[in-house]
Amino acid sequence: MDLIKEVFQDLSKNRQLLRTEINDNNDGNERSIVYLNYDFSLSEKLKIELSNLIHYFQMYRRALGEHDRLAALFMITCAGDLARTLSDVFGGIEDAIDKVMYRDLRFSWPSVPEGYKIPQPLLVAAKDKLKCMADFGSAADHDVLMFWESSGGKIEVVKKDSVDVIRKTFIESAESIGVSRKEMNESMDENDHFEWCIDYRHCLGEQLEVDLDELLLFLEAHRIAIQQNDQLAAYITLLYCGIHAQNVSGFFLNIKDEVDRVAVLDKRFSWPPRQPRLGG
Repeated sequence: MDLIKEVFQDLSKNRQLLRTEINDNNDGNERSIVYLNYDFSLSEKLKIELSNLIHYFQMYRRALGEHDRLAALFMITCAGDLARTLSDVFGGIEDAIDKVMYRDLRFSWPSVPEGYKIPQPLLVAAKDKLKCMADFGSAADHDVLMFWESSGGKIEVVKKDSVDVIRKTFIESAESIGVSRKEMNESMDENDHFEWCIDYRHCLGEQLEVDLDELLLFLEAHRIAIQQNDQLAAYITLLYCGIHAQNVSGFFLNIKDEVDRVAVLDKRFSWPPRQPRLGG
C-alpha cells in the first residue's frame, strides 16, 4: 500500500513541489496537494487498523455470548470508530487524486480522445509487477487478503474469511430483532434508501479484495505510464485509482453506518445505559 505514497512523491518531484506543500492540509490553499502524513507507513496503518477492526467484531460477538451487553456495546462502538478511520484514509487518497487531476493548476493533463483505452501492454506490465509482489513468501494463496513480514521475520496474514465476521455479525444482530437476511437486502425506508448499507449477498473479504487489487493495479500502471512519459495513460490510470479509492472508502463507511444503526439509531436494539467515566 505504500505504493500510493510513492506515486504522490513522484508526482510532486515531477512538478517540483515541496514535501511541505503535499503535507500541509490546514493552510486553506487549494493549490497544495493535501495528502496523508508521509512520516508513517500506509501499509502498516492499514494492516493494524484492519486487524483491530476484525478483533473488535470478534470481541463483540464474544461479549454477547457471555451476556455482557455493556462490553458488547463498547466493542462495537470501537469497531465503528476504526471503520471511520479506515474510510478517512482512503477518502484522503481520493481527495489527493482529485486535487492532482482537477484542482491544482500546476498539473496539466492532455485531453482524452473519444474511445481511448489504456494500452494493454501497460496493464500487463503492471499485473506482472504486482504478481511478483504477491509471490512473496508462502503466504500467497487465494484465501489471503493481505500479508506482510513481521520484524521477527514471521509471515503475518489477514484472511478474507476473517473480514466476513463483520457481515455475519450484522446478519445475526438483525435476526435478533426479527429482521431476515432477505429483508436486509430488500427493505426500504420512507426516504427510498436501503435501511442496511452493506451488500449481504457477498463475502466482504472478497469485495474488499477486488477494489484493493484494482487500486494497486492502476497505481502501478500509473507509475509505469509516468516512466514511459505517457501522460494520457497516466491521467486515465489515476482516474481509475480515484474510483477504487472511493469504493474502498465507501466500504468502510458502510460498516461505520451499520454500527451506528445497531449501537444508536435502531431502538429495537436495547442496550444498557453507558456507564459514566470516573472523574467525569
